[in-house]
Amino acid sequence: MKTAPIHAIPLPFRHHQESAEGWLMLGNPIEALVELDRIPDVYRQRLDVLTVHWSACSVLRRWDEAWMVANAQWTHYPNAVESWIHRSYAARRHTGGSIAKAFGLLEPAIERFPKEPILYYNLACYLAQMGREDEAWQRFQQTLEVGDPIEFRMMALADEDLKPIWPRVAVMS
Repeated sequence: MKTAPIHAIPLPFRHHQESAEGWLMLGNPIEALVELDRIPDVYRQRLDVLTVHWSACSVLRRWDEAWMVANAQWTHYPNAVESWIHRSYAARRHTGGSIAKAFGLLEPAIERFPKEPILYYNLACYLAQMGREDEAWQRFQQTLEVGDPIEFRMMALADEDLKPIWPRVAVMS
């Protein structure tokens, strides 16, 4: 599916988008959603607007709404890696969701984005949580091959999802 080029939202609606982003940075997702509600529907399906909407829902732990937003994002922007990540993250947490569902939705993204370390990392998290520690370790090692090893090791040692492989991560040189 080919996506249309994204142009700036015209004023005054761009101010609402920028305000929503600002409210998120200030830690107020409720006000971010209020600002997004002021944007006409024709602009609400843009990748940047959907991303802000998903982020606000995520902070608020409104996983059913986040799931709907993520599906819209993925449908309209399958070439954006964040669409795949947001959809799998929400799939884990929305009503009726599961880690297995999240894994199944994210795994095909590897073929499309083989150089994105966060995909391997998230898959490692899901595998670790499903008790598939050897596979989780393999995915984590792939993360380090395409991403910054120091950054991802530090991230992993602070991530409860990867707790089953912490001993292996901790002894890496």
